[in-house]
Amino acid sequence: MQLDRPATGSSPGSPPFGETRTARYGRSADVDTSTVGDRVVLYHRVTGSALVLNPTATWLWQLLTTSRDMEELVAAIRQTYPAVSQDQAGTDVRALIDELLRHQVITTDP
Repeated sequence: MQLDRPATGSSPGSPPFGETRTARYGRSADVDTSTVGDRVVLYHRVTGSALVLNPTATWLWQLLTTSRDMEELVAAIRQTYPAVSQDQAGTDVRALIDELLRHQVITTDP
């Protein structure tokens, strides 16, 4: 699962940007979304930045209509994509969460 460009961030085993593992993530109220085919474009009204999500990241974005923690997101990936290992799902979800936090399109609620 990736954005349409490579994500960089914290190491797979560490919480993103100093967040605790129990942090809950949800969509920022400052973000507008637009669907283009099987992708979603996120536009942050305050920063003026735009971000295009690939289909899998778009699917995860849809889950963030309600606040979720990392365990819930990883479990959802595993349930939908059972061939993905727990470690790979955790790494992929963490990378996406890191990128979404960096672009300020999601917020945390510890």
